[in-house]
Amino acid sequence: MSLPDPTPTASSPKTWTKTADRPLRSAVKSLGIWVFAHFVGVPVPWRAVRQTDARALLAYEHQRLVALAAAGEQVPAVVAFDGFALTTGDIGETVDLQLHRLPEDQRLPLMCAASADLARFHARGHWHGGAQLRNTTWDGHRFARLDFEERLRPGMALDTVQVYDVLQMLLSLARFLQPLGPSAVLAVLQAYEAAGPGGPAVRAFIEHLLPRLERVSRIAAWSRRLDGSRELMRLRTVLQGMSAFVASAPAPGPGATPRSE
Repeated sequence: MSLPDPTPTASSPKTWTKTADRPLRSAVKSLGIWVFAHFVGVPVPWRAVRQTDARALLAYEHQRLVALAAAGEQVPAVVAFDGFALTTGDIGETVDLQLHRLPEDQRLPLMCAASADLARFHARGHWHGGAQLRNTTWDGHRFARLDFEERLRPGMALDTVQVYDVLQMLLSLARFLQPLGPSAVLAVLQAYEAAGPGGPAVRAFIEHLLPRLERVSRIAAWSRRLDGSRELMRLRTVLQGMSAFVASAPAPGPGATPRSE
């Protein structure tokens, strides 16, 4: 599979700094994230989405970056941290920016490769918490991840957070997947399944999620304005691809116990 080369960047090192006096997530936005997560079946604790202590967020992200780097993962290097400001190295251009620049018919290989890389990251026992592809970079050789301030662990089980990562990634790709159709959604999910052991958990989660999303689609169809909106078209494409992924489950082996409904 051939992947695109990112746009060349300047040779001088670039750094990024987060400070404790930056605006935090509002209560309204926090509530929206919490409601959405619970709607899709992910029990995100309120304390994990409501941001009130900027210094604690920086300390938590610093801790995660140090731990992931020590484990050999591709994350921004910590340049400096004094409790008020966290300065990190640059890890290149994000995948979503590169997808915007690519011709429509050349996007799927990069999306599938990013999905497979997330599966391998999960297989090594890690989780992201902000797995939208605006938080993943590609430098032509490897993927890297940024933005680790979401405090989802230890309040949630690891496998639940990993499934949430997959959902975040998939929904962040909806605008790029919709023109390609449900088969592209299926390809991205199958790339995740093929690259690590998390496929069955993702499939089981999606199987329970589908009826809820299908109800949203049916209700929205009552409105002529909503029925033709880009958001609903994207949702329906993702729904069809998810349904195909659930249907593609391998047949149980000989002697397997049928699942009870």
